[in-house]
Amino acid sequence: MKSLGILITVLLACLAFCKAAIIQVTDENFADLVGKEDEWLLDFYADWCGYCKRLEPKYQAAERMLSMSTHSHVKVGAVNVETNPGLAARFFVSRLPTIVHIKNHEVRTLKPPQRENDIVSFVTMEEWREVDPKSGLISPFSLFGTLVGFTGKMVKKLSSYSPWTLIGVLTGFLIFAISLPVMLSNRSAERQDETAKEIAAPDDTTAYAPSVSKQSPELRSRKSKRID
Repeated sequence: MKSLGILITVLLACLAFCKAAIIQVTDENFADLVGKEDEWLLDFYADWCGYCKRLEPKYQAAERMLSMSTHSHVKVGAVNVETNPGLAARFFVSRLPTIVHIKNHEVRTLKPPQRENDIVSFVTMEEWREVDPKSGLISPFSLFGTLVGFTGKMVKKLSSYSPWTLIGVLTGFLIFAISLPVMLSNRSAERQDETAKEIAAPDDTTAYAPSVSKQSPELRSRKSKRID
């Protein structure tokens, strides 16, 4: 009886270890974990998703099989879309669960697997070569994909605030956006007025200096007689 209890404890410990081998990837650690030379499998899931819960044991079994194969270098991770909306937006996840394969920053989406072998063979048999990678704007590693991910994080963060706070922030932003061109226009007009005044103002030294060239010969003759 005692030996049975020890065996159960060991099995539970093994299960816990195997489950922990799947890396939790988040918005914060994604850039540090996923390097360009790395090969990854990422499972996008949600706690409320029934299909995700059915896939979980198959995904864990696939991770164990890969870790004991010649493809043990492949890293297996999971992304909770509820707590990591940036990655969900960045990878354009439209259904749950979604498993993606990443190699050399090329992203390919797996078909919904029926068995853990479907996941394993996608890597070991290099079935990913038969799938076109996401490219151009929809690549998670493109500039557009990064901006979409940032937008997803901001939307999630803003959704945690009350509606009145959001209305106040948006109103302030609109007022600023409308008033900014007016302020810039007024400032430009003031500068133009100052420049026009500087051009129109006469020079003090020339305004009050007697102009010899404009004096008539008759006037110069009178001044000469007065001096004599």
